[in-house]
Amino acid sequence: KAIAESYRWNVTPNPGLLEEVNNLVEWPTAFNGGFDEKYLAIPEEVLITSMRDHQRFFFVRDQAGKLLPNFISVRNGNEEFIENVVRGNEKVLTARLEDAAFFYEEDQKHDINYYVDRLKKVSFHDKIGSMYEKMQRVNSIAKVIGNTLNLNQTELDDIDRATMIYKFDLVTGMVGEFSELQGVMGEKYA
Repeated sequence: KAIAESYRWNVTPNPGLLEEVNNLVEWPTAFNGGFDEKYLAIPEEVLITSMRDHQRFFFVRDQAGKLLPNFISVRNGNEEFIENVVRGNEKVLTARLEDAAFFYEEDQKHDINYYVDRLKKVSFHDKIGSMYEKMQRVNSIAKVIGNTLNLNQTELDDIDRATMIYKFDLVTGMVGEFSELQGVMGEKYA
């Protein structure tokens, strides 16, 4: 809280992360670090996942709610050599963000249809087929429901499109690396 106030940052601590950090350290010393602003071009969900879930960092926002290229973390120990701890944490985060940037750029080299086609080779269940076949079954069911509800043609077209692509991000590099972003990246790429 003291760090956030000194920089006029907004931090909304994730209760689960706060509990985890509380249980990991015996001698908590909070510190802050940063990363290159170029990574802000990546969807913020990826940045937050990298910081919160992978590094146990608290992400920060400005007063308007914009994600900033900074973080707050907690060291188990005193402030001795804290600069080294900060630099080390920044290096580790930068490596994660480099991976994320790579996957984000690589994934966008293909269109959604490319990924949908790859789902034909992803098993959903050995007795009932692939993820692609599952999506086709969901599509058929959605059409029946849409017609039963007397949806208009635009709504039916939207349902048709959504059910034909809703699992495509499963085979993207980003979701392969950051599985917790399944669905989120589908929205971003779509």
